[in-house]
Amino acid sequence: MNTRLTLADVRAALYTLIDSDNPNNPLFLSVLNEVRERMINSGKWKGNVLTTTFESSSGFITLPYDYASVLALTYDKCPCPVFTQFHQYTEQGPGELDIALKWTGILVDLGDGFVTQADIPAAGVVRVYSSAADDTEVVRIFGLDENGDVIYDASGNEGENITLAAPFAVTTAQFTEVTGFQKPLTTNRVRLKSWDGVTETQIAEYQPNETRPSYQRYQTGVAEKAIRVICQRRFVPIYAETDWVIPGNLSALRAGIRSWLFEDGSDMDSADQSMARAYNFLNDEAKAFRGGARATINTQNGGWWGQPVPFVN
Repeated sequence: MNTRLTLADVRAALYTLIDSDNPNNPLFLSVLNEVRERMINSGKWKGNVLTTTFESSSGFITLPYDYASVLALTYDKCPCPVFTQFHQYTEQGPGELDIALKWTGILVDLGDGFVTQADIPAAGVVRVYSSAADDTEVVRIFGLDENGDVIYDASGNEGENITLAAPFAVTTAQFTEVTGFQKPLTTNRVRLKSWDGVTETQIAEYQPNETRPSYQRYQTGVAEKAIRVICQRRFVPIYAETDWVIPGNLSALRAGIRSWLFEDGSDMDSADQSMARAYNFLNDEAKAFRGGARATINTQNGGWWGQPVPFVN
């Protein structure tokens, strides 16, 4: 089974479900992305789990734009636990953790909604780097000024518009934190760098297809060694005909699109049945590729504070 499919492949195979006369009907891509979002958010299908490695000298890690959450991790080759945002607030928890502390043996979820991969180290303007191909495109940056107040433009609207101009354009306001960023689809990456008059520090890099960046962040403490994580994929819309389609199961995508059509026609029973078929196709594919591998049950044995927690499989 071919699970490396591009948008062009899927369009050629399934466009007649939406418009038998026009393969380029924009509704097809809109429906396909909506179906993909439902599938990606609903299970650990083939292609839906990613692995990467982070260094954590800053006391936290920020996941890449196409990573939704950490499922498991190892530090110095030892498995360690992941805790929710509420961990610091439970009666049996550690209380508020200081990111300046050394690695504590745990990963604590700080939530979604972080706009930059790194924090601004000192108050200053933000330089928005771009390529000449994206000159005259307008982005909008939101944040807090040197006094910790929300930044507004001259019209009293939150944020500041920046017209891209290679190599960089610069904000008028001084920023201590970037809380939001809006951009159109661009030809190349856009980078944010803070400038305090002495030092320039890169705080973010946005892919061409990112328009409303929002990232998941985890508190780690300052780690001396790399943290290896396995993550759930985040839904990212596709646009280009050469973009990979995930999940790449044509049968599941066909059933998912049919489910959308039934739902659009208010036939919810048929919509649910078609979506159930889609999930069955995805489950069958996952089982086929998993083979004889079996999931293990990890049982926490003893305390967790201060050292990587030993697990018994």
